[in-house]
Amino acid sequence: MDHTTIFLLGVYLVPLAFLSLMRAWADSRPPAVALLLGAIAAGCIGYVAVAREEGIFRLREIPELTLELAARIVAIF
Repeated sequence: MDHTTIFLLGVYLVPLAFLSLMRAWADSRPPAVALLLGAIAAGCIGYVAVAREEGIFRLREIPELTLELAARIVAIF
């Protein structure tokens, strides 16, 4: 996978981790899934920040990167 895909995976796992955390809090149970998702998201974003020569992507680049990824997926089919 390239840096764009890994970064977007991390970015889109953050809201899922937050929702899982809120659900665990509402149900009064341990937030194991939320912590796992958050750790994976942080790992993906951290990896891109370290491995990419230009550094981490900017937040304003996320919509464009998402469209590029969607276009690559559509081009496969």
